[in-house]
This record gives sequence, C-alpha cells and structure tokens, in this order.
Amino acid sequence: MRSAHESGTHAQPARPRATHSPCAARLALCAALASALVGCGGSQRGRNLSYGDSARELYELGKSDFEDENCQEAEPILRRVRREYSYSRYAALAELRLADCLMQQSKYVEAIAAYRAFVRYRPSHPEIAYARFRTAEAYYEQMPTDFILSPPAEERDQSPTRDALRQLRRFILDFPEDARVARANEMATEALTLLAKHELYVANYYLDRDQPRAAIGRLETLLRAYRGSRIEAEALLLLGRTYLQMRDATEARSAFDELIRRFPQSGYAAQARGYLEEAVPAAPATPPAPAEAGG
Repeated sequence: MRSAHESGTHAQPARPRATHSPCAARLALCAALASALVGCGGSQRGRNLSYGDSARELYELGKSDFEDENCQEAEPILRRVRREYSYSRYAALAELRLADCLMQQSKYVEAIAAYRAFVRYRPSHPEIAYARFRTAEAYYEQMPTDFILSPPAEERDQSPTRDALRQLRRFILDFPEDARVARANEMATEALTLLAKHELYVANYYLDRDQPRAAIGRLETLLRAYRGSRIEAEALLLLGRTYLQMRDATEARSAFDELIRRFPQSGYAAQARGYLEEAVPAAPATPPAPAEAGG
C-alpha cells in the first residue's frame, strides 16, 4: 500500500476504530429490545407475549442472515435464540438453521450430527421429515464426484455412497407422502448407479488380469444388488462375453437373452443379438416326451 506522501496527499489523523463487530452490535440491540419488551409488560400475559415476540424477532434476524448466506452473522444469533428462548417454538427452528449453516459451509459430518440430535431430542416435531432428508442429503454430498485431478468417481472408495443410498431409502420408506421424495428418488438412483459403476470397474479390473471367475462374481453382485441402476444392460453384455471367453455357451446365451428381453431397444441388445447369431451355438432342441403306453 502506498503512503500518504507517495500518493500526493497529506496524512490525516487516524479516526478511532470501532471495537465491536456488526454482529455484536446487532446482538446488543436485540438484548436491549428484549429487555424493554419484558419490562413494559405489566401482567404475566404481557410478559409471556413479550418472551415469544422477542424470540421471534431474534430468530427472524438470524434466519435472514442465513438466507443471505451469511452464517458468520447468523450463527451467534441463532445460538442465542436456542439458549435464551429454549421454551419457545423458535429454539427448535434455530437448531435446524444452525444445522443448515453447517451444510451451507460444507461441514457435512457436523451437519449430520446436528440433524440427528434434532431427530433424537424432538421426535414429534413437524420438521422431522426435513431433518431426515437433510441428513440423507449430507451423506449424498460426500459421494465421490469426477474431478480433473482425481481418478473417476467409480474407482474411489464408495463408503459415502453406500451410506447415502441407505439414508435415502429410509427417508423414502418413512415419509412416502413428503414433497421431497421425488428429489430423494433421483439422488438414490444416482447413488445406485455409482455403486453399479464401481462393480463394473472392478469386474473389468479382474478381466484385465485374466480372472474371469472373479469378474463374474462382481457382475452378478451388480445385477442382484443394484437393479434399476442404468448399468444393467452393459453388465449383462459383459457377463455374456465373459462366459463366451470361458466357453460356457449355455450361460452366455442366458445372459444375452436376458439383456434382449429386458432392454430390447438398447445398443447393448443389438450387440447381444450379434453374439447370439455369430458366436453362441443354438440351444439344442428339447426332445419330445415319449408317448405313454395305452392301458
């Protein structure tokens, strides 16, 4: 930074700097407001109304900062609502917004703990479904993603993906009428597809190392555990090709036939038809049953 002499101006006496942060000033203002409200209430009813009004005013202030993605200002205000107005309805809402702030800051492990605490200690609260969905969403956000400096997502550890799928399925089963179920189904399909891609990756890994039996095991796991994953047609084609490599025409035909039956319009089905015509012997005709002797 240039000095005042270098910039061609005369130095001015330094102004005294404020010693309090904007958040602290706002909290002090809220404290004064709350005290005034309580003091003005002459009756017990007036004091109770003031308590609720003060809680609401303070919560709305913190919520506004949260919605502006300013959790640095929102968090101390919301914590104060939770601490000083614990008997108001806004204490629970403040807990949720604090958990939301953790999500907003990508602190997913801490957010999961906060949402789970809410569900545990407030099991009858109307926002339980919201807390459960956000818990599943926090797991979902930790799933591997494709990044230019990292291996493809399917080649990395899938523990977060399995956790996400488990939580999403539980949410869908427990809250089938919730408006967030459609989004939860989309997220579950993404998790399912990533897990299936991982199995396909491992199967190809084994094939590259001449271990077809191990590859078949991973492909069969994929087809059994991840139905609806969008990877099944590709897996069935690879399964049939692997059986052909092992000279097992019967199992190869079974895999290709299932592929054609379940995914007739896919490009993989067209390849399966080609294998059936060129590489797989026709299944032997079943001999007619012997005629029963007349009695």
